[in-house]
Amino acid sequence: MSRPGRGRPTDGDGAPTGGRSAIVVITKEPVAGAAKTRLIPAFGPGGAARAAAAMLADTLTVAGAVGAAPWVCFTPPGARARLARLAPGFGLLPQRDGDLGDRLAACFGDLLGSAAARVAIVAADTPQLPAASCRRALAWLDQVDVVLGPCVDGGYYLVAAVACWPELFVGVPMGSDAVFEETIARASRLGLAVGLLPVLRDLDRVEDLTEALAAGELDGCPHTRVRVAELLATARTVSS
Repeated sequence: MSRPGRGRPTDGDGAPTGGRSAIVVITKEPVAGAAKTRLIPAFGPGGAARAAAAMLADTLTVAGAVGAAPWVCFTPPGARARLARLAPGFGLLPQRDGDLGDRLAACFGDLLGSAAARVAIVAADTPQLPAASCRRALAWLDQVDVVLGPCVDGGYYLVAAVACWPELFVGVPMGSDAVFEETIARASRLGLAVGLLPVLRDLDRVEDLTEALAAGELDGCPHTRVRVAELLATARTVSS
């Protein structure tokens, strides 16, 4: 779904020249037992946490290169000091209570209007996301209401919007393979124009890591590539 541009200019890099833009990394603190839990059976709690920390580091680098005001929307609230160290120069926004849908809606509600005219939220498990795609999403909001970056597994790695529509998020079965399609259906019912970025693989399972590494998808993610290769080699050694 799309509609004609609204006349706001963009510069040569695809970033809007008017208005305020924000890029938000939504993340858990990368601690053992709480981060990347689907990787724990293969890597253990500590290894899964190290993978999460590497992905977060690369995602923060991407967000810092977008040219928009950078934020981290984090949980738990007590992680503020650590996230401030991991993401110097980023605004810090604690996640609200509820499931991921509730937290996404709250993040948009907290930032739109008060801090930015358009906001893009990215997950920390697609560190291969190019900064150019984030700039494109923010620029595209001159022409559409919402931009989504779909994942291979049926979710999405980016959502950008010019207003807060809680109906897009609250009650959606987050973590299922129906997230993207349900969000598109809700946007259609609300009469919203949607732009779509290319499909990416999110790195939730060992199979995702193995395939992404073999395909060269992590070549631009120095922290993630090194950590994933190390963890996979260790897991193979232990299993043999």
